[in-house]
Amino acid sequence: MRVLVTFKARPEDKEIITSILSKHAEVHFIDELSAEQLERLLPEVDVILTGSGLDLTQEILRDTRNLKLIQTLSAGADYIPFHSLPEKVLVCTNAGANAIAVAEHVWAMILAAAKKIIYHDQNMRKGIWKRRDYGFVLQNKTMGIIGLGNVGQSVARIAKAFGMRVFAINRSGVADVNVDFIGTPDKLDIVLQNSDVVVVAVPLTKYTRGMIGKRELNLMKSTAILVNVSRGEVIDQKALYEHLRDNPNFVACLDVWWRYPSKDLEPAYQDYPFHELPNVIMTPHIAGFAPEIRDRVLIAALENIIKYIRGEKPKNVVDRSDYL
Repeated sequence: MRVLVTFKARPEDKEIITSILSKHAEVHFIDELSAEQLERLLPEVDVILTGSGLDLTQEILRDTRNLKLIQTLSAGADYIPFHSLPEKVLVCTNAGANAIAVAEHVWAMILAAAKKIIYHDQNMRKGIWKRRDYGFVLQNKTMGIIGLGNVGQSVARIAKAFGMRVFAINRSGVADVNVDFIGTPDKLDIVLQNSDVVVVAVPLTKYTRGMIGKRELNLMKSTAILVNVSRGEVIDQKALYEHLRDNPNFVACLDVWWRYPSKDLEPAYQDYPFHELPNVIMTPHIAGFAPEIRDRVLIAALENIIKYIRGEKPKNVVDRSDYL
């Protein structure tokens, strides 16, 4: 089989990919191919390993007549153009490969918000001593988790270590981790109403797009912390901005966004000025990235490709009906 790597891999990534895949397939890196070589190769490509929507272009997919599998490095598949993919093409995500890193980032943001770390740090840098602006204790509070997948389960285990109750939502209504309440998406209101902290960790699909809007935000406690590490579009941007503006004790911790700069030097502002609000903690979509897990994420994707090549059932096969 022929595998095409469409993202610009680092030299050390190429070494890992080649050492693992070369025993099972012929490996090609798109940045090493001339336009003519790529044109000749595309009709013969069986598997694509993609990093993001930036490298998986319509031009590439148009000419891959023999394509059988698309394997993503990411946990999400929302950038895959399912409408133009033949039904025979399997799409597999890399869900779970970076769950620990994301969960740790979630908790860093929760603790920063609950203990007002950024607020006090900024005051101290200005010489302001305001000890009586306290944070709150997490023990005996309720953690709500929207999406009890790999990330959600990791977050839940840590919440239990803090002595928190855990209310969660997933598609099955069955939990593989210790929780106090588990429900299907129709029980979302119960979780939102009862939670002091809400973590959103669902994939972006046609069902989850805009699932948190004005009505849902108004159900939440006025002092709640909302953490989003899924995709920006799961939450209505305008509704969230206005809710934060009108509820100064409500805090949003956002690692994912609605608008991404095309270049590092381009301003990263959104359609609404979240950066002007003191009750927002912001990071640039880094929750799932860390030097210690880069190799692990890559190897997990490669191992899934090998499972497919061997005729075994690969992990994390996407149900395209969630997107079409």
